[in-house]
Amino acid sequence: MFSRPRTALLVTVAALLVAVTDSPAATIKSVSLFSLPGFSTGSAGPFGSTPVVNNDDDPGASPNVIPFSVFFNSPGAMETELILENSGGTTEYRLTDTFVNTRNAPWTGFRFELGFGTGASFVQAGDVCFDLLNGHSTATSPVFTLVADSSRQLDWTVGAAPLVAPFAFAIDVPDGMDRFTLRQTPLVAAPVPEPLTLGLAAISFVVIVLRRE
Repeated sequence: MFSRPRTALLVTVAALLVAVTDSPAATIKSVSLFSLPGFSTGSAGPFGSTPVVNNDDDPGASPNVIPFSVFFNSPGAMETELILENSGGTTEYRLTDTFVNTRNAPWTGFRFELGFGTGASFVQAGDVCFDLLNGHSTATSPVFTLVADSSRQLDWTVGAAPLVAPFAFAIDVPDGMDRFTLRQTPLVAAPVPEPLTLGLAAISFVVIVLRRE
């Protein structure tokens, strides 16, 4: 008379084991690329540690923190391509940046983007998005002001160019993808020609015109 309950119990246990095996998901498992411009140096991670899975819109601050520490001494973007694993939901990560400007050119802003591919092949796409809906997920920086935001792009500007730029922001990672790219790019003002440079350019122009005549 115990055969049916035992069978049902075994089926239930097997289903639970499959569920446990299939999760965790929507989690960041590793990094396949951490690319810095020029001679810049830095570190990111660790990756693969997700204390709380499927915690999207949790009222508390996300414990899934990924730090970045980068010394930018060359123009260009920092790109991080991350490998994912499905979890049956959406997992929120909190990213913290400490960026140091070691170049002579001052920063005028920063741009963060989410998408696929790297370098010239990078495109903004995918379901991974910046989480800007909750109080604990708001993107913040003590030296930059967030001037424009969307699910795939954050644009920052600054009044006085900093040497050290901290950031904190959240991203939501849902099921259905195997990877995505986070691109973070410091922005610099276009160089203003010095009076001597402008004078030389004017003289060159006059010489070219006279030769043509």
